[in-house]
Amino acid sequence: MSREIKIGLLAITTLALSLWGYKYIMGRNILKRSNLYYVEYAQVDMLKKATDVTINGFPVGVVADIYMKPNDPERRIVVVLDLNKDVQIPKDTRAVIAATSFMGDKSVILKYERPCSGPDCAQNGDYLKGETQGFVGYMLSGDGSFDAYITSIKQVFSDLIDTLNQQLLSAESNTPLAKSVQDLRKSLANLESATNQLDGILQRSGGKIDGTLSNLQSITGNLKRKEPQINALLDNFGTVSTQLKEADLKKTMEELRSSVSALKTSLQTTEKTLGSVQTLVQKVNTGEGSLGKLFQDDGLYYDLSQMSNKADSLITDIQSRPYRYMPLKSRRKVKKFDRLDAKGAQ
Repeated sequence: MSREIKIGLLAITTLALSLWGYKYIMGRNILKRSNLYYVEYAQVDMLKKATDVTINGFPVGVVADIYMKPNDPERRIVVVLDLNKDVQIPKDTRAVIAATSFMGDKSVILKYERPCSGPDCAQNGDYLKGETQGFVGYMLSGDGSFDAYITSIKQVFSDLIDTLNQQLLSAESNTPLAKSVQDLRKSLANLESATNQLDGILQRSGGKIDGTLSNLQSITGNLKRKEPQINALLDNFGTVSTQLKEADLKKTMEELRSSVSALKTSLQTTEKTLGSVQTLVQKVNTGEGSLGKLFQDDGLYYDLSQMSNKADSLITDIQSRPYRYMPLKSRRKVKKFDRLDAKGAQ
């Protein structure tokens, strides 16, 4: 075999493998037998090739191709479903494009009432009926009735509200939140009572209030009419107060001058007195005069101290034995009392 033939065979093989790989990536295995079915949709909700085709959640094929129907004024979209060869579906099968998550994932779900056999089954190339379904419809269980789903949600919320009412509004509930709600209810009741009382007072006093407002309006009218006289009076009062202020200021300054003069005289007298006291202190320190000698002579200090001690002993003896100093007492009685005192001291 020549080199050119080998290169040609290698190129053909590479091209075939590339085609098979591309088809396989796109969801179609060209080496595996399958059936193609066509479905028309008004819109496909961003459906992509290679999207899974399932029956009751079991994958039975993929979306092989998506294109717009040629020369169609309604611009309908044709989706080609590539199903496994052994999958038999009825002719009335509905191909539903369903959103399977909040992220926008899609899947084509084949729905039919009962299995088929023989001529009742759809053949390769047949058209199926197409439908679309949102995420909420996909999540519904059972017959997919939206009303039934809403009814179940209402029941859940009704039970929740009943539980909250029992926990918050019941008189038997002792939770802090329930007590707060009860206190708030009492406060609102008190507020309503106070509002009713205030309304009654206003109704009873309506005439008086109207009269008071009328009188107030009359007073303000009179003040408005007397505004020039009031302004003149205020101007006069301002002038008088200014004069009084100036008179008081002059009087205060004169009194201040007198006080300063008296203070100067007192300071001079105080200075003279302090000078005399300083002279006296110097004489005492130098020992001049009787007071100076008294402070400077130590012997005189000791004599005065001894005399004070003796006088203190005499007073103590008079307090202890006053009978010694009573007149007309005999010497014998005095000794007798001294002996009694000595025994009492023992």
